Amino acid sequence: MSNLNSSNQIHNDGDHHQIPTQNRVIIHFRFQSRVITPPSSIKQNLSSDSSFPGLDDTFTYDTHNAPDSDSLLYEILSRLPLKSVFKFKCVSKHWQTLISQRSFSQFYISRMLTSNTASCSLPFRILLLYRYMYDRKIEDILDRFCPESYSSSVLYLSRDKHLDMKFKVLAVSNGLMLCWSFSNRVYHVCDPVTRQWVTLGRKKVYKYGPSPSFNWEGFVSSVNEDNVVTSYRIVRVGKLNSPSNYLSLDMYSSETAEWVDYRLPCPNPIAFPKHGAGPISFNEILHWFIYDHGMVAFDPYKDPKSCRIIPFPADRDAQSEVTNDGLYRLCDGCQGKFRFFQVAPDTSSFYCFSLWDLKDYDKGEWCSEFKVTRSDLSSSDPELKSWLMKATFLPLSFHPFDLDIVYMRCVELACVVSYSLHNRKLEVACKPTGVDALTWRVVLPFMIPRWPTPVPISPVP
Repeated sequence: MSNLNSSNQIHNDGDHHQIPTQNRVIIHFRFQSRVITPPSSIKQNLSSDSSFPGLDDTFTYDTHNAPDSDSLLYEILSRLPLKSVFKFKCVSKHWQTLISQRSFSQFYISRMLTSNTASCSLPFRILLLYRYMYDRKIEDILDRFCPESYSSSVLYLSRDKHLDMKFKVLAVSNGLMLCWSFSNRVYHVCDPVTRQWVTLGRKKVYKYGPSPSFNWEGFVSSVNEDNVVTSYRIVRVGKLNSPSNYLSLDMYSSETAEWVDYRLPCPNPIAFPKHGAGPISFNEILHWFIYDHGMVAFDPYKDPKSCRIIPFPADRDAQSEVTNDGLYRLCDGCQGKFRFFQVAPDTSSFYCFSLWDLKDYDKGEWCSEFKVTRSDLSSSDPELKSWLMKATFLPLSFHPFDLDIVYMRCVELACVVSYSLHNRKLEVACKPTGVDALTWRVVLPFMIPRWPTPVPISPVP
C-alpha cells in the first residue's frame, strides 16, 4: 500500500509483503514507533504521549474478508494512544465521524482489554489526587495528566512551594473534574484526557437576600445508556457556624446554564464542622458531614427541593470523631456500597480497624462488617511489619473499583499503604514527597477513564 510509507512511520513487516491470491490480499503490519506522525497542523505535543497500546504490535489484515472500507482504519487507529486518536479527529470530517461513533470506542476498549500489552498500557490509572494545585493556568493542570505522569504511581501529588496556590480540585464525576481558580474566582469543568474544559461565571444576584458565603462544592453528572455524560450539576452549601433548621444551597445546571439558590428546611438543626471537605457523591446524591447527626443528603437531579439526614453507625467511636475532628474516619461510596471505615487513634485500643456498610439507604441502617485487632495485621514489607503494633494510620480513600482495598497514610514511615480487608495485609503503595500533609480532606480518588466524553456545553443564557 503506497500510502503507508516510512514518512508515516508505519511499515509492512520487512519479511512479509503483499501477496495477491485470486482477488485476495493479506497485509502484515508492524508498528515500529509510538505514534503515527499526523499532519503538521496537529503534530505538536504528541511526543509526550507514551501510553501506546500497540507498541511493537503486529497484525494481519485480510482485504478480501474485510467487512467494510473502514475496517482497516479501525485497526490502525485502535492501536494509537488515546490522546493521539482524538487529535486525529482533525484530519478530516470522515475521520472525525468515525472516531466519534460508539462502535469505534467499543472496538478500541475491547482491543485494549484483550491486548497482550494491556496490563502495562491501558490509558487509565487510579490516582489519589492532592486537591491543591500550584499551577498558573488551567492548561498546566491538564498537562499533568499526561500518561508518563501517572503510569507508575498510585499517588499523584502536585505541589510547588515557590508558587502561590492557584487551583483546587473540588470533585470528580464520571471522568470529569471540577476545579476552582483562586486567582480568577471561577469554576472549570475539565476532561483531563481530551484537555477540554469550560469556564463558569459567578452568580451575582440571590433570591434570599445578600450573597451568602458558599463553599464545599459538590459535583455530579448524569450519563446515558452509552455511558456518555449528558449533563452535570454543581452544588454549593452556605456556611453554618451555628445550628440551623435550614440548609442554604446554590446549584448550577449545565442544561440551563443558570445558578439557582434554595433554602431547604431540615428535619433537625444542623451545623457544619470547622474543617470540612467536599461532599460525598453516591448514586448522584450529595452528602455533607454535619455535627452530631452524621450527613445531610441532597439529590440535585430527582429531588432538588428537600434534604434528609443520615446518621453515622451508632456503635462507632463517636468520641474519637469529636476529639480528632473526624481525621480517623473514612466515609464514601465504593462499587455500589456506602461504607464507613474507622481507625482507632490510640494504639492500645483493642480494635484498630472497623468497617460498616449502609445496608438500607432509605432507613439509614448500618451493618457492622468487621473489626480487626492489631495482632491480626501482617505485611510482607520488613520495615512496615516492624511498625504494625505501634504505627499511626490515617484513612485516605477506598479503592474505587476494589471493595477489598483501603488506602491509608502511615505517619511514622511517611508513606501511603494499601490495606486488604480480606487477608488483613498492609503493603506500601508509594512513598511520595509531602505525605505529611495528606488526610482524606485533601486527597481525592480519580480514575482516568477508558474513553473520554466531551464536556456538555451549556446554552448561552
